[in-house]
Amino acid sequence: MSRPLSEKALSEVNGACDSIIRIELITHFHRNPGMESTPSHMAEAIGRERTRVEEQLKKLVQLRILQETSRGDKVYYRYLPPVSAGKREHQPDVEAGEAAVGMIGLL
Repeated sequence: MSRPLSEKALSEVNGACDSIIRIELITHFHRNPGMESTPSHMAEAIGRERTRVEEQLKKLVQLRILQETSRGDKVYYRYLPPVSAGKREHQPDVEAGEAAVGMIGLL
């Protein structure tokens, strides 16, 4: 018979699961350039619970990997692809997605 997980162990499992969800979201957006999607649609697309997906979409917005846009009562997310360092030199005020370069380690 298995024992329930301790709070610490449960937190570690959830943290690892959250990282996997973020990777799945980034991968899905990367494979579908230009796509805008709601949390519900993304949850269905990657087969995860909507509330967990929504939390991770917001985290990816904070990391400047995704952009969040509200239209009416819905929130849409879209991928902000990274820009190479060469382009960044010529465009100092480039929008947020470029900050995603090298951020995978923060996931």
